[in-house]
Amino acid sequence: MTEFITNKVNPAVLPHLEIWGSDVAIYLFLGGLSGGLLVISAAMVLLQNGGIFNKNRPRENYSGMVQVASLLAPVLLGIGMLFLFLDLEFKLHVWRFYTNFNITSPMSWGSWLLILFFPFSALQALVVFKNYYQRAPKFQQLAAVMESQLDKIAFINVHVGLAIGVYTGILLSTFYARPLWSSPALGFLFLFSGLSSAAALLLLFAPREEKTFFSKMDMYLIALEGFAATLFILGGMTGIETAKEAMLLLLVGPYAPWFWVLFVLGGLIVPLLLETFEAIGKIKFTPLVPLLILVGGLSLRFIIVFAGQSVPTFS
Repeated sequence: MTEFITNKVNPAVLPHLEIWGSDVAIYLFLGGLSGGLLVISAAMVLLQNGGIFNKNRPRENYSGMVQVASLLAPVLLGIGMLFLFLDLEFKLHVWRFYTNFNITSPMSWGSWLLILFFPFSALQALVVFKNYYQRAPKFQQLAAVMESQLDKIAFINVHVGLAIGVYTGILLSTFYARPLWSSPALGFLFLFSGLSSAAALLLLFAPREEKTFFSKMDMYLIALEGFAATLFILGGMTGIETAKEAMLLLLVGPYAPWFWVLFVLGGLIVPLLLETFEAIGKIKFTPLVPLLILVGGLSLRFIIVFAGQSVPTFS
């Protein structure tokens, strides 16, 4: 990942600026997906256990989907971090992110959020898999100790997951020279997209008796994602001239077919209609729905990353 200050006469800027490529788009998708999985799994832990204020509730076995989500959250984020590492130009200097904390830098916030994400998500996964440690007494002991604090851990994880989901959009929105990215709605769009993608992934692997639950959850998340996408579009079209030109590039320009077909139609409208028909009993579950949502979420990151860098920098 390279960041430099220049002007528009630099041939690396005009006719387009493409410093960030596919590695960053994949990282943004996996980061949002991981954040969504952590939020959903932690929320389900809190609901199943009665919440942090219920001190005397019985400890229960955790559902398979809580276990899957708790395990996938740190694993997928680790894979996403690998793609981000591959994008770094000076890979051996990655440790410098942790030599200080810059309160005005989204990258600095993101780096330290990741420090919180991995240990707390790993502790949650350790506890929800407590029944798999019969041959590892030390893990059993550690899981037993951590289980008494699981509600607090899950409470932290909900907020860390939400922060990671929003951060993936804020990382782009603070680049004011990129008119398409410079939108306060982008963080919420990526957050709801990550949550919807997480629900879709769990829907894909959920047992039959739990598919309705995740399908209905995803319906609401898709509606919120569509609302955030609408605000993102309206903000661009009613903003300054450069923002409007950038948004037109997305809506009617070379990226329009990908935006309307893969994201809006394939990732929002069709899945929402199919899940609605499923909820009222008109059709049965089809794996096409979660697959469309996941493809739409990944496509959104690619479209935003590349379309945002196709707009000239005005100085």
